[in-house]
Amino acid sequence: MAKRGLTIKPKYDIKKVHEAIENGYYYVYPRVLIQIKDDFGWREKDLTTFFSRLRKKHFEKRMPMRNKPPHDYYGEIPAIYDVYKSDDIMGEKVYTHFYFNEDRLIIDSVHEQD
Repeated sequence: MAKRGLTIKPKYDIKKVHEAIENGYYYVYPRVLIQIKDDFGWREKDLTTFFSRLRKKHFEKRMPMRNKPPHDYYGEIPAIYDVYKSDDIMGEKVYTHFYFNEDRLIIDSVHEQD
């Protein structure tokens, strides 16, 4: 996403996201599991498939977290989300944002795009 000639890059390398998914080094908030079931009929396996297919082209923006994460967090404050939107993965229009706590991917939000 470019604004006024500047290129905004993701905070987290998409390869690092793929590696975290592949190695099982991620955490999905329980509310996200409920949301993906309601919005898409997905289970956690579908979510990991989605994340493994996510690409740089789906990156939308960086977004600072309003509050400190609700767990032991060892990164910068405010924590930064990477926001991605896709409409070409698994036939769904998906909005997601996530961050890393040390090397663990934290999947904070996944839902149908408005």
